[in-house]
Amino acid sequence: MELEAASVVIGALAAGGAQGLQDTASAAVRDSYTRLRELVVARFRGHRRAETVLDDYLEDPETWRTPLEVFLRETGALSDPAVLETAQQLMSLLDPSGATRGQYAVNIHNSSGLQLNHQGGNVQVNNFKG
Repeated sequence: MELEAASVVIGALAAGGAQGLQDTASAAVRDSYTRLRELVVARFRGHRRAETVLDDYLEDPETWRTPLEVFLRETGALSDPAVLETAQQLMSLLDPSGATRGQYAVNIHNSSGLQLNHQGGNVQVNNFKG
């Protein structure tokens, strides 16, 4: 579950950062990227290192992916429906055919176990509490 959510959110931040700030990007892409970044920054508020890692990630995604994922998980951003929905919306704007195939669909609402198609392979996560 979190692996898929992390992939979508981190991918959207990278893709949106690359496309969203260019003059050729549509207003919808820029707005969606700005909203996603605002939501993540709000989650990171009070965690100065997390805010720095977000900026570092946008400059060097390979180096800073793992630290960013840690902060996204620790701050609850990966389970925030608004963050996930905005990341999915941004990816659907940037890659409509992938979105149509369900590549960026993540539904964690009321689930204790899910199976996802993640990068061409299935991932199953079970989380039973009780």
